[in-house]
Amino acid sequence: MPRRRYDAHVMLVVLASLLLSFQDPAPAPAPQDPKPANPPAQAPVEPPKPVALWNDAEAKAAIDSYTRSLKDADSMAAKSKALDILAPGAHKLLVKPLAQMIESEKSIVIKKRAAELLGQQPAADANATILKLVRNSRVAQHPPVLAELVKALANCGYKPAQWKEINELFERDYGAEFVALHEAILGLIEKHKEKQAIDLLLRNMDEPVPENVDAADNPPAEYWEARWKAWKAWRGKVKDALFAITGQRFSTRNEAKAWLRKNPIK
Repeated sequence: MPRRRYDAHVMLVVLASLLLSFQDPAPAPAPQDPKPANPPAQAPVEPPKPVALWNDAEAKAAIDSYTRSLKDADSMAAKSKALDILAPGAHKLLVKPLAQMIESEKSIVIKKRAAELLGQQPAADANATILKLVRNSRVAQHPPVLAELVKALANCGYKPAQWKEINELFERDYGAEFVALHEAILGLIEKHKEKQAIDLLLRNMDEPVPENVDAADNPPAEYWEARWKAWKAWRGKVKDALFAITGQRFSTRNEAKAWLRKNPIK
């Protein structure tokens, strides 16, 4: 190779080496995240304590303590604490003070708690009182309380003859405050396989839409919006209740009606 070409070649190699030496070094590998520590063990959820069947003496002692606690109960927390005295037990003597609390108390939270405890009392003694409260106009002003009373009725000797007391409550209103009541009624239907509720279930199975938006008797848009939101919340429970009665799963009202025509429920 001629001398000049050799020198030029060496110069190019040297320049290339120098350029490479000035480049940024390759980034160091990212440090590996340390292995996550074992998450702290969560405390096991304690199952609810079973309700004890109190004898007369135990019930009277609890009611006396409850009554004394209420004398100084000037807050919702204090009233809740007083109800806690009655919570562990079931006895016919507890029905009256719990019903009085539901009728007279202003706090919805306390009314609901008392209705919940009423639902764990002996069915033979609580059933009639629960229905009386459902009919009470002052109690009926509070749908969340009615919801707890329906749950209580489902646990306290509900009979098919009492369906007429419950039936009219479902479609009375579809506002958001009634959703818990709707769900409680659906729970009662499912638990007791209430066949009289089939028509109600069918009416509320499909997505609610007006048949004729221009009809004079068509409810306003606010009604349909509220009804749709309520339906979205409990539509699955409607199908569950219908399954409990028929043993069949249906996707639409027409599908259910077609099956029921061939398999009437008696």
